[in-house]
Amino acid sequence: MFEQLDKREEEVPHVSLAMTLGILAAYAVGMLAAFCMFIILEEKPFGIQIATAITYTYFAFWYVFFPTRGLLQQYSLRNKKVQRRIPLLLAIHCAFLIPIFVGETIWFSMKPNLPSYWFTEHGKRGAPWYVLVVMVSIVVVFFTQVLISRGILSRSLEEGLDESGN
Repeated sequence: MFEQLDKREEEVPHVSLAMTLGILAAYAVGMLAAFCMFIILEEKPFGIQIATAITYTYFAFWYVFFPTRGLLQQYSLRNKKVQRRIPLLLAIHCAFLIPIFVGETIWFSMKPNLPSYWFTEHGKRGAPWYVLVVMVSIVVVFFTQVLISRGILSRSLEEGLDESGN
């Protein structure tokens, strides 16, 4: 029984402080760049959708390949098994990105027809409903893609271990 407990501790990947700080810096740079992009592209045709696509892609890359809280496994782009899965991951990414782009476009075209209370802040509740619906939808789609992509990568690495006997 105690041997199994020791074995589980060995299997948990360790994330160094340097990697944690590096990933935190990458997230901070990404958030700052996204903020600037949304401000710059806000009034351009399809500007919000383009900024969303770029930001979504940036963070999807970091969340899929690098460790995050609760998802400690990291996948090296130098690994041949991971490289073989990149075309599939790109196809999945496009499959998730297209509905976000189309959904935002439809949502923004509906904006003039929505009731005014969707756009006003109501006391201490925070952001208007309009903003919350868009953000929550994108976050749900994002984490669905991340979990699917990480599952594909982890299975491809496990299959490789079974074939080589390691």
